[in-house]
Amino acid sequence: MFDFFDEIATKTGLPFEILNNGFRVINFSNKSIFIEGFVSIIKFESQEISIKLKNGVVRIIGNNLTIKNMNLESIVITGEISSSEIC
Repeated sequence: MFDFFDEIATKTGLPFEILNNGFRVINFSNKSIFIEGFVSIIKFESQEISIKLKNGVVRIIGNNLTIKNMNLESIVITGEISSSEIC
């Protein structure tokens, strides 16, 4: 996926992390959320998942929320996503 920050990073030579505070959150039609730059899982329940980012927290609210995929710096959450907010 190529977005605004990717284009700016490519053209300026600046690291992506400097341009977006070290994280990226992409919501796919309220069915899954991709989070890059996460540090840890704060809360994990079927109706709420909170993820600590390098510079904040993202809170996902919905139903049947699950972690589909996770590695050292990214995580994919699926389910019926009602809302997400970055604090």
